[in-house]
Amino acid sequence: MRRGVGIVLIGLGVFLVVLAALLRFTVVPAIAKAPLSPGEDTGGVTQTDQNGVAAVLLDPATLTERTDVPLTATRFTRGDVPASQTSEALADDLAIYESFIRTEDNTGTVVTASTIRVAFDRVTSELSNCCGANYDGQEIEFAGINPLKFPMFTEPKEYRYFDATLEEAVPIQYVGTEDLEGLSVYRFEQTIEARQIGTLEVPGDLVGFPLPSFVAPRYYANERTLWVEPTTGAIVKGEERQVQTLRGPDGTDKVTVIDAVVGTSASEVSEGVSTASSLASQIRLFNDTLPLIGGIVGIVLLVVGIILVAIRPRRA
Repeated sequence: MRRGVGIVLIGLGVFLVVLAALLRFTVVPAIAKAPLSPGEDTGGVTQTDQNGVAAVLLDPATLTERTDVPLTATRFTRGDVPASQTSEALADDLAIYESFIRTEDNTGTVVTASTIRVAFDRVTSELSNCCGANYDGQEIEFAGINPLKFPMFTEPKEYRYFDATLEEAVPIQYVGTEDLEGLSVYRFEQTIEARQIGTLEVPGDLVGFPLPSFVAPRYYANERTLWVEPTTGAIVKGEERQVQTLRGPDGTDKVTVIDAVVGTSASEVSEGVSTASSLASQIRLFNDTLPLIGGIVGIVLLVVGIILVAIRPRRA
C-alpha cells in the first residue's frame, strides 16, 4: 500500500515539475510578445493623447512668435498584420506598426504631422530595416529600439532609443523606479543637445541678414522622459520638452520655431496603467508564480514518494 502511494506521488511530482518547466520556458515565450496589432480590442487602431503648452510657437503665416499656446497631440497606431505574415517578417518574428501623429494648437491649426512605419522584434523591440519601414514616406536607416514600445522584460539599463526627428538612435538612461498610480515603472531620461536637422529659407531681416532672404540652419533639441512598465515594455507615460530654432549668419539662435512641453494626458496615463498592469500580471503568473508553486510542490511530492517507495515493510 505504502509503495503504491509512493509511486503515485512520484508520478504527480514529475508531472508538476515538467508542467512548471513548460509554463516557464514554452508558454511564457509564446505569450510575452508584442501583439501583431496593438488595436486588437479597439477595432484595429489605438489612439493616444497628449497635451501641453508651447512657451513659444512661430506662426508660419505672419512669421511672428506666439506665446503660451495650448497644444494637443494625437497619435493613431495600427498593426499591418498581412505584412507580418510574410516570410521575411516571420523569419525574424517581426511586428509591423504604422503610426500617425498630429499636433494642433488651440485653434485647431496643425502645428506638426508625421507618419512612421516600423518593423521590430516582438520581444526585444529592436528595429529592422525591412517590410517597407519608413518615416514620412522616406526610407531611412532604422536602429535601436522601437520608439513606440520598450522590450519585453525591460532591464534597468541604458538603451538606444530611436528618435524620428534625428532619424537615428540616441542613448536613453534608466534613472530609477517609481510608483505610478500603484504600478511600479522604470523611469528613463534622454537629453538631445541642439543639432542641425535641416534648413529653412526665411526673410533676411528675420535673422539679421542684410539680403532679402537667408537659408537659416534649423536646430533641434529635446529632453524626453518615459515611464515604462518593465514586464510588458509598455510606455505608460511620456513627456518631452522640444525646442527648434533658426540660426542667423552669426551662428546664434534668432527665431524660436517651437519651445513646448507636451506629455501624456491624465486619463491616458490611467488607462495605460490599467492595461499594462493587467498584462503584466498575466505574464508574471505564468513566468513566476505558477512555475514556482508547481516546482516546489512537485519536488516535495517526489521526495516523499521516493521515501515511501524506498522504505521496506517490516517482517513479522
